Amino acid sequence: VVSTQSTGAAFDERVKAFSLWESAQSTLAKKRDAKNKATLQGKADRVAQCEEDIRFWEGKVEKCQEDFEIISKNLKEEIRAFEEVWVKDIKESAISYFQKLIDCENQIVGHWKEFLPEAKIIN
Repeated sequence: VVSTQSTGAAFDERVKAFSLWESAQSTLAKKRDAKNKATLQGKADRVAQCEEDIRFWEGKVEKCQEDFEIISKNLKEEIRAFEEVWVKDIKESAISYFQKLIDCENQIVGHWKEFLPEAKIIN
């Protein structure tokens, strides 16, 4: 249960990181549009401010992308490790179950062998 909860939290963080990345990309696109408008309108002071904003948001987009990729990589590694343990546990459980089933079947065979002489008398 704990692994499932922590995996869910990790996926939530990945979704949040992706959302932040998309938001930063959207803001960067808006800043570039604003710069283009200011350039067309000949507002040099506004163009300079927009260029500064663009540099900031380009850095923000890059950082958000890096965060998303790191979270994704770590999550993949955690899932891979979880799957390895899960497969091992399932295999051990299946082997244990079938061994117990074989033991029960052997006990049933033993009981039938004990009952066989009595069954021959009835016949």
